[in-house]
Amino acid sequence: MDQVRILVTGASGFIGSKVAEALSGKFPDAVIVGTGRRKRPSSQASLSNYEYIECNLLDSVLQKVLPDEIDVVIHLAGDRRTFVKQDDLTPQTVSNVLMTSKVADYAGTAKAKLFLYSSSVYVYSGNPDIPFIENTVELPGENLGATKLASEALLKARAVTGQFKAASFRMGTVYGPRSGDTQFIPQAIMKLKSPGPTAKFGAGDVKRDFVFVDDVANAFAAAVDILLKKDFTYEALNVGTGKAVSIREVVSVLAEELGTEKKIEFSISSGTGSKADTDHQLDLARIHSVLGWQSEYSLTDGLRQTIISFS
Repeated sequence: MDQVRILVTGASGFIGSKVAEALSGKFPDAVIVGTGRRKRPSSQASLSNYEYIECNLLDSVLQKVLPDEIDVVIHLAGDRRTFVKQDDLTPQTVSNVLMTSKVADYAGTAKAKLFLYSSSVYVYSGNPDIPFIENTVELPGENLGATKLASEALLKARAVTGQFKAASFRMGTVYGPRSGDTQFIPQAIMKLKSPGPTAKFGAGDVKRDFVFVDDVANAFAAAVDILLKKDFTYEALNVGTGKAVSIREVVSVLAEELGTEKKIEFSISSGTGSKADTDHQLDLARIHSVLGWQSEYSLTDGLRQTIISFS
């Protein structure tokens, strides 16, 4: 890929850092620019075709701090928390919807051809019917999903006007090395490794579509490769494994991999208590058709790599 310029927002984060590295490796002749609020991750130090800009996208005039021209924008920055408290509803909306609008403004000024957006499985929140299919989304019952769907609508409207082509990735529960300590799988690892005879967890019957972070990064790289050349306006694509896996099963695999004999207990109550907290399973027919992409990591392989990273 000759001198294509790709901007990755949120490039210092869990998913963004992996996406930046995957792009740098897949497109050695491209120019990859990452942005983030934190300092450049040490894992990106050896990337020869990569530069990093430390900035706050909400507080900055993006046309002044980011490149004058860019070909692809991959927007990963935002607030990915689920079921936030009341005081955090508006801040999350600002972080997701307003920031997306600002980045879309920049993309138009910078003459971007393609805009890829990091959406969420929670756009389907409250839908009891699984697997989730892209064209059956209803109004979400949870704030993360509401802000992500609003951003999708904003990007589709801009794409329809011809500002750029756009695609939204509705990602399942992403896990893997570098994931935050507050996420379920790192917390589960810490509980299973901690002193004491018993590890206690929430409802074991809740199901999620867990997808390994490297698979997600490869999906974004495949989208850059294919969608830059494709004649289309807007796509919404599910990114997951297509499997609904229970919390109980994940904990069981972790316990086996860790070799722990600790007693494991689950609560009786299901989910968060919210009507919007239903089981997750993503239908992947559309992304197979458009990108030819599918996940490569099994749950056991992905959890094994995650365990090693937290050792």
